Amino acid sequence: MSGSYNSYSLCVPVTLPDRQESHKNSGNTLTIEESFTRSTPSSIISWSQQCPSTSSETKVDSAGTHGVAVGCRDGSIFILRSASSSVPPNISVSIPPTPPEPTSPPTSPRRYRGLGHPSSRSASPSSVKSALSPFQVTRSRVVSSVSNESAEAPKNYVDFDEEQERLRGMLKGKKSRDRHTSTSRTRPEKEPMQPGPATSSSLRKEDTRSYLSAALSPSSSTLSLSSPPSPTLVPAPSPEPSGASSLNLRCHIFPPHARSLSPVSAIKVHEGGRYISCLHESGGLSVHTTLDGTCIASTLLEVKPKPALGGKTQPAPSVLWVWRNLLVAASEESIILFACASPDEFYPMNQFLDAGSTDSDSQSLAVAYELSLGPNAITGDAKLEYLGQWMVNGPLNSIGLRAEHDHSLTLFHADPAGHLVSHTLKINDPPTEPAELPESHSSTHLPLPNPFKALKALSTDNIPETDTTEVPERIEVGQGIDHGEIGLTEPLLGLRAHDDGSDVRLCAWSAHEMLVGKWKPDLVEKHPVCAVSGVQDARWLDHESCSVLFSDHLAVYSIARSVGKENSMESQPRLTHTIPLSTYDVATLVPGGHVISTRVKNGRRRIHQSDLDAPDIPKEKSRTHSLWKARTDAFAAQSQAAPRISSVLPIELDLLVLGYTDGHLRRSSLLESARNGSPSATSDFALPGPVLLLEHVQNPRTGERLIVGGADDGTIAIWSLDTLKLHARWTVFTTPLARVISLHDEKVGRLHGCVLCISQDGTIAVVAIDGNQFVYLVPGAAALIKRICLGENNLLLMYTDGRARLWDTATREFWRSMSVEKAVELVRQGGWLEWSMERTLDKKPALSSPCYASPDAASTVSLEIPALLRQLSASPALSGTSGAVPSPKKKLEHARALLSILLTFGISEGIDTICIEGLSIGPAAATIGLASPETLTILPQPNTSSVWTVSPEASADRAVAILALLHFLTQYEDLAQDANTVMTFYAASIGQLVADHQPPSLPRLAHHMLQAQSAEIRHALRLTIDAGVARLSDTETAEMVETWQQYLPSTRAEKERDGAQSAKALCICGFIAVDKYSLLPTSTLTDIAKSIALYLHDETSPHRSLAIDLCSRGFQVWQQYVDAVEMLRALFTLATTTKKEAIAVPNIGVQARSAVLQIAANNTPLFMTTLAIDILHPRSVQHRKSVMQLVIFLIRKKPLVLYSNLPRLVEAIVKSLDPNSSASRDAVLDSATEILSHIVQTFPTVDFHMGSQRLAVGTSEGAVVMYDLKTATRLYVLEGHKKRTTACSFSPDGRRLVTVSLEESIVLVWKVGSSFTSLFMPGAPPRQGHGGSDPYKTLNFHIGDAAQMTLEATLVNVRFEWTADRSVRLKISETVLTFST
Repeated sequence: MSGSYNSYSLCVPVTLPDRQESHKNSGNTLTIEESFTRSTPSSIISWSQQCPSTSSETKVDSAGTHGVAVGCRDGSIFILRSASSSVPPNISVSIPPTPPEPTSPPTSPRRYRGLGHPSSRSASPSSVKSALSPFQVTRSRVVSSVSNESAEAPKNYVDFDEEQERLRGMLKGKKSRDRHTSTSRTRPEKEPMQPGPATSSSLRKEDTRSYLSAALSPSSSTLSLSSPPSPTLVPAPSPEPSGASSLNLRCHIFPPHARSLSPVSAIKVHEGGRYISCLHESGGLSVHTTLDGTCIASTLLEVKPKPALGGKTQPAPSVLWVWRNLLVAASEESIILFACASPDEFYPMNQFLDAGSTDSDSQSLAVAYELSLGPNAITGDAKLEYLGQWMVNGPLNSIGLRAEHDHSLTLFHADPAGHLVSHTLKINDPPTEPAELPESHSSTHLPLPNPFKALKALSTDNIPETDTTEVPERIEVGQGIDHGEIGLTEPLLGLRAHDDGSDVRLCAWSAHEMLVGKWKPDLVEKHPVCAVSGVQDARWLDHESCSVLFSDHLAVYSIARSVGKENSMESQPRLTHTIPLSTYDVATLVPGGHVISTRVKNGRRRIHQSDLDAPDIPKEKSRTHSLWKARTDAFAAQSQAAPRISSVLPIELDLLVLGYTDGHLRRSSLLESARNGSPSATSDFALPGPVLLLEHVQNPRTGERLIVGGADDGTIAIWSLDTLKLHARWTVFTTPLARVISLHDEKVGRLHGCVLCISQDGTIAVVAIDGNQFVYLVPGAAALIKRICLGENNLLLMYTDGRARLWDTATREFWRSMSVEKAVELVRQGGWLEWSMERTLDKKPALSSPCYASPDAASTVSLEIPALLRQLSASPALSGTSGAVPSPKKKLEHARALLSILLTFGISEGIDTICIEGLSIGPAAATIGLASPETLTILPQPNTSSVWTVSPEASADRAVAILALLHFLTQYEDLAQDANTVMTFYAASIGQLVADHQPPSLPRLAHHMLQAQSAEIRHALRLTIDAGVARLSDTETAEMVETWQQYLPSTRAEKERDGAQSAKALCICGFIAVDKYSLLPTSTLTDIAKSIALYLHDETSPHRSLAIDLCSRGFQVWQQYVDAVEMLRALFTLATTTKKEAIAVPNIGVQARSAVLQIAANNTPLFMTTLAIDILHPRSVQHRKSVMQLVIFLIRKKPLVLYSNLPRLVEAIVKSLDPNSSASRDAVLDSATEILSHIVQTFPTVDFHMGSQRLAVGTSEGAVVMYDLKTATRLYVLEGHKKRTTACSFSPDGRRLVTVSLEESIVLVWKVGSSFTSLFMPGAPPRQGHGGSDPYKTLNFHIGDAAQMTLEATLVNVRFEWTADRSVRLKISETVLTFST
């Protein structure tokens, strides 16, 4: 996964409102619909699955009911889903399946199943348990929702996708002038829109582990081997739309590699419509959920060089590959994705080829990845693992997959001569890891420095290091088998196949021909060719008929048999009937031969379904009906419309620079923009078109803050940030500005103080900021720029075609061209600054803009909640800012502004009143989206509460962000009560007021808990998780813990214990056990407690913070199943650590001290016992010092915890000063002295006399114990009080000790000076001047109710003050009593 989910933090996208729609009550829905209408579709796919009706209280995942995904030329995807059903949480992706046995890898080959072959693995109950939303779906409810339709395999089809427009353009030929002008990346805009590849759903069971036959479904473009289907030629009935629109626009996704020159070339469906995989022409491959668009895995496809025989890597040939097709094969273990690419037809192929190199015009490239959805795909467990790559000697649009009878895979394609060629594919299991070496020889956990760190190239963008580790290829491609000529006389444009178990039917077509043939095991039978032109796509209905898609109609052909000249049976395609189609932008054939298409009519985007004829439908009835259409005309009255936001530059919460469609810049704040307020300033001159990109730079000489931006016509301009005055403007590009790089480092040489303005086609304009001078232009290339490197006077540009260009910035001359491999070697020598054209996730700022041109995303600002909370912190170091720290008033304004955007008004009138009147937070018109790794999802929000009905993940992100900011408000005393009330509502009560509310996902919350560093976010997560656990029924609790228990660290292998999955399992099970431990078996509680202890004692574990948190919350539970004393000692060590690496956020020491306080308050006897033992019998002197430091901390924070056990603690401290152990005494003397000083100052029941080195300690039983610190011994006990001793004090000369008991209202005076008799009776109290053990004096007093006070009050309000050696004052609150001793 290119964007690691495990490093993804809490981010909330905010879309600013459109001023011209402020009067409408549709939220941002109309804007998203307008974006859909204005977009140019490049691919479309549909899925449909019949679901039984369920009771109203039963929630079933509706992802598989009906849906359409439309990919666009700007790289984004629109998801439409069934409008007739609610949108419940995904019930099967958050519960992990049974883990594979680590000690027994599979020995049987991977099995790829035909559609008619059922899975040998039965669906286990764990596969349908609810975890994404564990609060409402039980096992019985899910099982009852499985129907025959969802369990049966669909009909057998074989087809594969193609991009026929590429070959068609080559066949028609290009004029030299056209070919020259098409070398830029604007080529796709000049081509006529052609329908995208034919795709359909991968129908599979709901069990995510029971992989069936996606490899053989139409969406997978593979061949089906199964029992013969029904002989009927009647197509499958299509679902009738319910009402005017049977689909709802669900979300608008911007995948990780979405950009204007990288269209979506293919989309595939997985898990019955639960997930889709998306392929971009630039090589971006990502997997998303259709519920909310979350990206669960992504990667960037790149051509990997092949190693030569001598071991040296061969440079990859310079070919500009365009990724056009995606094939899918599913096994029981995972899903295999085959991405296919062909050379760009406008790229000059032979300019870099060596002599003897073959022409690659007819070659294609295939790359295979294994998609493992994992138990919690939405929370980061999905993986895309590279399997291998190979060249295919044939056109891309002829490649397909076939599942053989032995369940293996065969790849087939047409070669340049028109022959059908097949290859066997073997996918090997992952290589076994080497046996673990002894710990002494392992560097796994050693903090070894990187000896190559000095060679790492510097970068202002934190370019990740290039992974030079060779990944072994797991896929083996067999030798090609030639099955004979297919039979077309023209170059093949498409091929579809169908297998009924006895033979394979082929439907092939070219520009003017079509034939239906038969593929037997050894050869392809030749059949007559029909004269048919304009075939767009084809799909087999059964073994005897197929539907063929044209640009204006849909035709159904059946296979007629006639006797040839030699009495042989020849297959003749016979046209049975046609259905006229309206002009469409892109279309796809779905199961049954129906057509799903999209087009714009009357300014509104529409999704249409055209059905084949059926006996029960009259001929005169229209076969095309609308599944969805936009509600407004996107092109009406454009000239009179108010300007709209086309780009956003967020600098601070109080400073946003907005680019508009009228070419002007305007300045505003986040809150004013969210409330649709008027801008505070406007630029003086307008650019010729909409402003699409803005970047903040600074003049290195004057320090003036400037803005560099560009318009859609290729204009670049510079403005002053303070005044928005236009300084300079140039029109130098033919495509819009795509990136601005500020060169402020001294190592850039002559370009210091300049900016690089990079257009979408790779042209670079060098502009000097100081003086606003255009320096020169670096021309673009046929390929796009991938990386930019600068070193002194050298500019190195790396391109996506595997070439690199070196320019001299001093002479402005082109030096040389080289391969990317040589360029990488040059950069590794050091001294280069690097920038990547791809967006990175490292060090994301608190505010950022995704920079998309689509109207619904152009005004989006991403709020990085952890970074914003750091800015609101009091410390400049924690806030990460070098400037002045905002005042508390300004911080409060910022927090209110953020909450104004995030809070949901209109759900509860009472909460709205508290927010507006109590917290001074008003509603804003901005809408909230959803962020996932490198992905933005815009969600339609027709009303304020709809954001809580999208998905459990969306609810979790928004709830945590709201609670964290509300927790920040609690530090203001006048706002604390109202803030806590609102926090309680959003944590526990909002679900009761919102219909179809999606409760926050526990796995998503657990993921954020592992990443959280802010105290506010951790507090918000605890509240949300506690509320989620409280919603669980007893049955759901048992099911969830039972499923997650197998992933607890104590049950996993050592190398897997620190994995994210194990940590999430501990977080979920631990929080549940704290609240509902009585429902869990002893074995589960033991595993949880052992897991906590593992993390707690492992110094290298990254999850110690989680273990400390769970210790604090449930120590009374864990102590029964593990060594509680050892757990406490581990906390003691962490609480007193002084290592620099522990000074982090979250600070482990601070967490551990908080946990110690919590345990000390809740389990005082065990705590004090452990404390005393560790002082008296420590493991080491350092450990004793650490424990003593912890005692000081407790005295300061929780003195009452120590009060009742104070005599025991003091005795342990005194004994640690034993003079017979001089080394130990010297080591702890300072700490012991400091502790005793704090005890004497804090507790009035303890007093110390310096001269005599005596220490007196009053007890709760009334006795007073006297210690001699010189000998570290107890001298004697004075027993005079019958009730608790409240205070004691030595006289200045040390010969008198006075004690008081408020419960008895008595003051006792004791003689404690040395006497002659003490020499003969050591340990006996001094004689008091009369017989017996009575005190020297007994003084009664009565002060009424003033003597009635709590223990905590006595620590402050009771004190002795000596006015002379024999005169003392007793202060009890405001009362002063004087006594003579």
